[in-house]
Amino acid sequence: MGRAGAGSPGRRRQRCQSRGRRRPRAPRRRKAPACRRRRARRRRKKPCPRSLRPEIHECPESQDPCASRDDWRCARSMHEFSANDIDGHMVNLDKYRWALAWGKTEVNYTQLVDLHARYAECGLRILAFPCNQFGKQEPGSNEEIKEFAAGYNVKFDMFSKICVNGDDAHPLWKWMKIQPKGKGILGNAIKWNFTKFLIDKNGCVVKRYGPMEEPLVIEKDLPHYF
Repeated sequence: MGRAGAGSPGRRRQRCQSRGRRRPRAPRRRKAPACRRRRARRRRKKPCPRSLRPEIHECPESQDPCASRDDWRCARSMHEFSANDIDGHMVNLDKYRWALAWGKTEVNYTQLVDLHARYAECGLRILAFPCNQFGKQEPGSNEEIKEFAAGYNVKFDMFSKICVNGDDAHPLWKWMKIQPKGKGILGNAIKWNFTKFLIDKNGCVVKRYGPMEEPLVIEKDLPHYF
C-alpha cells in the first residue's frame, strides 16, 4: 500500500487531531474584593470640576497682602501684615525694610531713642507695640501712651495697644513667635514687656531678644543687616 501524500486524507486527519488538542490555560486571576474594585473605580474617575470642588483656605498670595487673624500661619514675612498706628490708622508693614519690633514700657526708652537717632539713616526702623498684659503696666489709652512717649522725644513709629499672648494676640506677634529664630526659651510666649524681634530687609525674623536684654545689646548685630 502506498504512503499517503501531502494532500492525502491521512495527513489531513493528523493535522485535525493536533488542532483539536487544547492548550493549557493560564491560571485564572482571582477577583479583587468588591471594596477594592470600588476604590479603584473612584480613583479612575475624572477630577471634579473646580467650580464644584469644596473651598479650601489657601494663603492669599494674590489677594490682600496683609495677613489677617485667620491666615497668619501662611505668612512668609512681616511685609504681609498690617497694624493700626497709635492714631488708629491702618499701616501696611511692607513699608518697613529693616525693623525692630518690641512691646514698650517706661524702661529702656532712652536707649531705643538713641539707637533710632544713630541708625535711622542706615534704614533701621523701630516699631513700638504697647501691651498691658504684663502687670498691667500699660493701662492708659493710645492718646495717653503717645503723650507719655513724647516726653522721651520719641521719633520712631508707635502702634495702637495690642495683645501679644493668647488667642487675642495680634497676628504679627503670633507669627514672629513661631519663626525659627523667633522662638523663646521655655516656650514661645512673650515673658514680659520689652521683648524685641530684629527683622531683616526681607521681613524675616533674624533674632529675638529677651526683656532683660537692653536695647544697646542689639547694636552689635545691626551691622550684619545694613
